[in-house]
Amino acid sequence: MSPPALFKVSNPSEDYNKVSKLILEALRVIRSDDFSPYFNLFTDDAVWMMPSNFKDVGKEEAKTFYRFTKKFRFDQETAIEELQVVDDMAYVRVSFDGYLRAKNDGSAPPLRSVSRHVWILRKQLDGEWKITRDIWNNPKQPT
Repeated sequence: MSPPALFKVSNPSEDYNKVSKLILEALRVIRSDDFSPYFNLFTDDAVWMMPSNFKDVGKEEAKTFYRFTKKFRFDQETAIEELQVVDDMAYVRVSFDGYLRAKNDGSAPPLRSVSRHVWILRKQLDGEWKITRDIWNNPKQPT
């Protein structure tokens, strides 16, 4: 999978390329039928700030939340709106717009799914990059 045009920068750093690859892997996993590797892309102390929730969610709680992916697949367009790498930190703004479709029931109607995320990444001691924060919301469609 080649990086989208957004990732084409003059003289990208090695870290920028590593972050780009991590983001593309996250998007690949999200679209796959096996969501479990998604959590390997996060630090053990990762935090999700979910919409309409005053309580942050840790990695184990996030795994519980995403159990629905065993029955549904994401069928969404993705827009990577920004990618910045500064020293040992990075952030990405990404939007998803589409549907959740039942994996085992072709007659089930799709569920609309729209979300916008800020993923904050941190370079690990071994030089690997991981996502440490997922801050997201579910915008309402304009009427």
